[in-house]
Amino acid sequence: MQFPARLAAAALALLAFFSPARASEPMDGSFVASRSCEALLSIRRATNPGNVTTAPGRSYQLLAKNKKKPTHYRIEIPGATPPERWVAADCGKVAPGAAKQAAPAPAQPKPVALSYVLALSWQPAFCEANPGKRECRRQTAARYDASYLSLHGLWPQPSSLAYCNLSPAVRAAGEGGRWHDIPPVELSLSTRADLEQMMPGSQSMLERHEWAKHGSCYPADAEAYFRDSFRLMKEINASPVADVFRRNIGRRVTANDIRAAFDQGFGAGAGNRVRLACRDDGDRRLIAELTIGLKGDIPGGSKLSDLILAAKPVAPGCPAGFLDPVGPQ
Repeated sequence: MQFPARLAAAALALLAFFSPARASEPMDGSFVASRSCEALLSIRRATNPGNVTTAPGRSYQLLAKNKKKPTHYRIEIPGATPPERWVAADCGKVAPGAAKQAAPAPAQPKPVALSYVLALSWQPAFCEANPGKRECRRQTAARYDASYLSLHGLWPQPSSLAYCNLSPAVRAAGEGGRWHDIPPVELSLSTRADLEQMMPGSQSMLERHEWAKHGSCYPADAEAYFRDSFRLMKEINASPVADVFRRNIGRRVTANDIRAAFDQGFGAGAGNRVRLACRDDGDRRLIAELTIGLKGDIPGGSKLSDLILAAKPVAPGCPAGFLDPVGPQ
């Protein structure tokens, strides 16, 4: 009978040794690892069951620090046994959670007539520079974005209007390119289906970034934000603008050609609200993106032609470029 008693006492001592409550201060937020570091079960004993390490650039849930001026942070590492581990403080950076921050200022009332930029990409040119992206590895000549402009985003203006009423942790994830750390966007099945077709970058979670940075400042919810974006984009892809792109794949197109197509489809002067962006690929200059100025009540259903003509004229940008076909050239 004495052996079980001694065993129980030893177990209690071991539990006290590993208990974080006695020597740690709870924290909220995330820890972003800058390099690979050992994830310790015990700082004192330097034990690391499973030889677990942090992954550079990955964000982990932050649980505690070991002292006021910490040498180590306690984080949760999914898949580790046990998952709660200590990592050296100089292994990365702390992004505080929303619960530890001052409450954000109330959203400012938004006027009915806001200014926007609608950004549409030519996906084959994007994939020429980013062949490893999931959406680019899967692109084929039969896919929608091989022949039509794709949605990059709808951006309320001025450009300083971003991450409205979101936590510092979400903003840090967006600005750091850690889109997997931005909460998923709640959308209906039909909107999600349109997203997969018209925003191929959603395969790399582009929709999370666009909603967090720009959509959070839109005067409607995420469902309306993407549905309105698709409405405008579909109208352009059903206009003479799309004809210019489809007819000239593999050829050189000028900004004047594209602007003239906007005039034809949306009224005289519409082309003056369109800017062409190009990127150099060796000795070729590729058409990469169109940005179209808009002004008016988009959630209210204003016509695209009215939205374009109400915006301010802009410089044409890139004078001409090559319309890249699908696949490496």
